[in-house]
Amino acid sequence: MVSMIGFSCEKNSEEKNYMEVEYEIQNIDANVVYMIYNDASGNRVETNDRGQFANGSKKLSVSTKPFSARMYVRFYNTSPATLEYTIRILINGEPKATESVICPPYVVSHGDVEYTLE
Repeated sequence: MVSMIGFSCEKNSEEKNYMEVEYEIQNIDANVVYMIYNDASGNRVETNDRGQFANGSKKLSVSTKPFSARMYVRFYNTSPATLEYTIRILINGEPKATESVICPPYVVSHGDVEYTLE
């Protein structure tokens, strides 16, 4: 008598096959004047629309690997005070790349972060 046991190597269809990439600009305000980031397809997006970063955050679902998460932010401090910002990339809620940006009064400053999903 022969017994056969079969095992399936198929993935559970409910298993997540994507990563959540979040671009974050802490303390976002009117002094954030320009942003460049890679969208979920890896395409470069350039914008001055802060509305794309509701509450300072832009979340994407990414299923392609490798994926290069990149964000560049330009600030123009129009006030007499020095301002501080933090920009970062989070993967599934976990910080992966962070930069602090100091903006002296009446100066254009910038910051950029990058992280590659393998």
